[in-house]
Amino acid sequence: MAVTVNNQFTGIDFRYLKDDALLGNNERSNAFGTTGKLYAIFLDNTTGSASASAYLKLFDTAATVVGGTTVPDFEFRFDNTATLHSWTFPEGLTFSNGFGYTASTGAGTTKGGNLAAVIKSLIFVFK
Repeated sequence: MAVTVNNQFTGIDFRYLKDDALLGNNERSNAFGTTGKLYAIFLDNTTGSASASAYLKLFDTAATVVGGTTVPDFEFRFDNTATLHSWTFPEGLTFSNGFGYTASTGAGTTKGGNLAAVIKSLIFVFK
């Protein structure tokens, strides 16, 4: 068996954001400070313990995100128990104004309550 190596080096042209302190009702506004596309979300909620659903909410705005008022542009339901989740978007989700996010037990615009435990790790891949 032969091994082929491609020695072409290319620069990394994406950014990632890791948040390991998201409990809910603590909105993150304009997290990347720019516009772009979201290509992946990795959510490690292995510290979670409640059986209720939780919601990751994404906002296409550079303005301050206000829970219970700002309408999410994208929303992802996840189990609020010891689970891992990943979502990939090959074409990217466009954020033409900015990128904000939060998580809570309330769907849609509902502010909802805090999660049972801090999300262990939330990673966004953005370009």
